[in-house]
Formats: sequence, structure tokens, C-alpha cells
Amino acid sequence: MNQNIIIGAIVAIIIAGLGYGVYTQFAPQGRGEPTSQEETQNPNEMEIKVALLDTTGEGKGPKRACDAINMVTRTIPKTDAPLNAALVQLFAEPEGAQPGTDYNFIARTKETLKFDRVTITDGIANIYLTGSLSGLAGICDDPRAEIQLKETALQFPTVTDVQIYLNDVKTNLTPVGQGS
Repeated sequence: MNQNIIIGAIVAIIIAGLGYGVYTQFAPQGRGEPTSQEETQNPNEMEIKVALLDTTGEGKGPKRACDAINMVTRTIPKTDAPLNAALVQLFAEPEGAQPGTDYNFIARTKETLKFDRVTITDGIANIYLTGSLSGLAGICDDPRAEIQLKETALQFPTVTDVQIYLNDVKTNLTPVGQGS
């Protein structure tokens, strides 16, 4: 009789151990280590992307004019206006030591060109800048500012098109398109 009780207890312990192993293998997560980047992220922060340029001609991102686009993730304080925050971040990004991968053309001109505001109406992001575009050094430079602004804005699902305004005049920020 005692032997049956001991064997029964051993079998119960083994079954309980196997059950616990199966439970921990397949149970919903939520305890212990986080399982995704979102769970590890500070709830007071969010991620946005800024469009930087790969001017080497070897970039893997989408090709725009002479360059490839690198959408680079940045962590910012949580906001209800992520497009505005992304454009502020783009204008705050350093230029980099020299053109190449993750190059910010906007930084080359930030002494004269400033981000003012952005509005979104019916899917169109209207980006307002003040000052003047400077630092252009040839045909490859001409579209770079426009490309960076548009690509940064188009990451958001509420944006289907982008219009750029310089000193409240619609422009494409190229030398022939300034003020047109």
C-alpha cells in the first residue's frame, strides 16, 4: 500500500513538472523578459524615421535622383504630432563628416533654411519653410532637400502627398522651382 502511494506521488510530481514545462513553453507572454521592441520602449518615447541620403551610389534604399534613401530611426519624446517632430529632427540632424551614407543635405543649408510648421489636409502634408535654400553645388544637390522632406513625410500613413512652401510660396526647392 505504501509503495502504491509513493509511486503515485512520484507520478504526480512528474506529471506536474511536465505540465509546468508545457505551460511555460506555450503560455502567453507578459511575465519575465519583454518579447518585442515595443515592450522594451519607454512609454514616454516613440520612434520616427528621418530620410537621410546615401550619396555613394551603392545604397540599398529607394533611388531618388543621384542618391538612395536611408530611412534612419530616431527615438523622440512621445507626441501627438509625429510628422512635425520628424521634420524638427531632420533639421536637427548633423550633416556628417562628408557626403556618403546617412548624409543629411538639409544640415548643409540650415543656416539659411528653417523649418516653420507642417499641416496635413486631406492627406496632403504642407511643409512650410522660411529663409532661402543655400549650399547647392550642382545637379545632384538640386533635388536633395525636397527629397529628404518628402520621404520623411511620406512615412506616415496619413500622408499621401507633400507640398513645400518657402516663405509661404509653393516651391519644389530646386533653383528653377523656387517660388513656382
